[in-house]
Amino acid sequence: MSANQTMFIFIYLLLILKMNIIYGFDAGFIELISSRQQNKDTTHYGMTVCALCRVTLDYLKSTYNVDTAYLDTKFDETNGQCQEDIVQSIISLLRTSQMKGINPWLYSATVKTIASANTKTDLKEMFKEASHFDSESFIGGSKLIMKRYQSTLVAILESDNYDQGRKTFGEMLHTIQDFYSHTNYIELAYNSPSDVLGKRIFGANEFASADMRTCISCDEQQCQINTNIDQSVLKTKLLTSGYFIPFGFNFL
Repeated sequence: MSANQTMFIFIYLLLILKMNIIYGFDAGFIELISSRQQNKDTTHYGMTVCALCRVTLDYLKSTYNVDTAYLDTKFDETNGQCQEDIVQSIISLLRTSQMKGINPWLYSATVKTIASANTKTDLKEMFKEASHFDSESFIGGSKLIMKRYQSTLVAILESDNYDQGRKTFGEMLHTIQDFYSHTNYIELAYNSPSDVLGKRIFGANEFASADMRTCISCDEQQCQINTNIDQSVLKTKLLTSGYFIPFGFNFL
């Protein structure tokens, strides 16, 4: 893809992509095999593939005036899911359209590189709190997003290293996705992307301090009915996040 195409995808995913009501999702180390099925969790891998496909279609429509409407039914944007044959459908579209500067045969590999780099972040940086916005790491997380944003631009625009740029981009998307999943951003009734991520670093007055009570006690059923977030957090609209404890460690 050209630099202009890459920048379009970058800006769209970072600032425009809707992240509505996605409460949690796992890494999804298995490739996209069963998306848009009811009661199926959205995975990092699946969400990334679907987002890249969505923005590709938007780009083709706006830049080349290609009719992509017939593929819209393959997406469930509310849950960040899409049908598993969407990548092949786009490849077929690219082949028949024969647009200059776009190689349909590299498209699948590009999508896999970005999505795989995203999911591998859970393995390579499992205990790195900033990578997942865990433990109130809002400053570290927002710094990491900005760092990887700039690193992706340098890799593509200055070093002509598209492979590294795609991998760094995927890692950055993981942290962005975890912001919406690991924090109370959705519970605070925000229904549009954060205007902080990728632009600046969170200020200390925008999230709860370590000594502030953020949760109330509740059993499993009650937590499902009512939020377990303390009312003071909801009123002040302060961000807070979860704490990662590997399975088994909670018994120590």
